[in-house]
Amino acid sequence: MQPREHEWPTDADAARARLARELRQRGRALSRSVAEAFARVPRHVFVPEVGPAAAYRDEALVIKCGPDGMPVSSSSQPAMMAIMLDQLGLEPGHRVLEIGTGSGYNAAVMSAVVGPQGQVISIDIDPELVARAQASLAAVGYDRVTLLCADGGYGDPADAPFDRIIVTAGAWDIAPAWMAVRLRAHARCVRWAGGCIPASRAQWPDRADVGREPGRRIRPPAGTERRASS
Repeated sequence: MQPREHEWPTDADAARARLARELRQRGRALSRSVAEAFARVPRHVFVPEVGPAAAYRDEALVIKCGPDGMPVSSSSQPAMMAIMLDQLGLEPGHRVLEIGTGSGYNAAVMSAVVGPQGQVISIDIDPELVARAQASLAAVGYDRVTLLCADGGYGDPADAPFDRIIVTAGAWDIAPAWMAVRLRAHARCVRWAGGCIPASRAQWPDRADVGREPGRRIRPPAGTERRASS
């Protein structure tokens, strides 16, 4: 159950701390490094469409609609982000490829986890979203994230090898190009499966399709039937 409007702190720092605490308490952010990253990265900078306090609700936020008024990109629900990042198993120093930049918030959270010795490379096909994310990342000091405006379906072989691949854009399956790039030993790929495919794993590279787990309902981010990005 979401807290009532008056229960949320109005100060951005307090709201961010509360979100990180509640993700941990509800078992959404299981690792300390992911929980600390949520506590550190200011989501409200990446979603200026809403007020600072509203930005830290555990909700997906639409950041772009198409000509038909339908959502085409969103800042994913933080609980879903935390689940995917925990399954991704990020560690300091990892090189990560993200397919679907969206607002850039997820890339910033991952950059906080992998640290200055790691590298996050994020791809989005929409130049408007890439420019927006670039500005937001620079504003909060995560400009070490590399953004590429390209078709993420082809991966990024030029910057390989990668330790981890995360797919936040809508994708029916793991694209062959993502597996064709050079991957380090024990690499892992996690993708958003639209809330209808059970979580599954396969051997090298590790793969997790994140959707609905047995006994747990996960609310899909707004617009995921067309495209989900972070």
